[in-house]
Amino acid sequence: MAAEPVCLVCQEVMLPGFLTDLGAGQIHQPRWCAGAPEHSFWTGEAKLKQYESGLKVVAFRCPKCEALRLYAPSKATAGGNAG
Repeated sequence: MAAEPVCLVCQEVMLPGFLTDLGAGQIHQPRWCAGAPEHSFWTGEAKLKQYESGLKVVAFRCPKCEALRLYAPSKATAGGNAG
């Protein structure tokens, strides 16, 4: 992931941000998980072990055309966004 991602449409430098998801009264940052989701009776669409091993998704938004680019940086390169 580039330090300052550039919009593929406008070639503008994109603004950093993140996505949120509200569940059970808590706000979570979405995660990218490898493979297919394993349904769980207790946690729903995926098992907790899949969520815990997933990578947090970071988002960038183009200030001109409003396009989004999503990344799931590895824990080694994510810095403060890991885990």
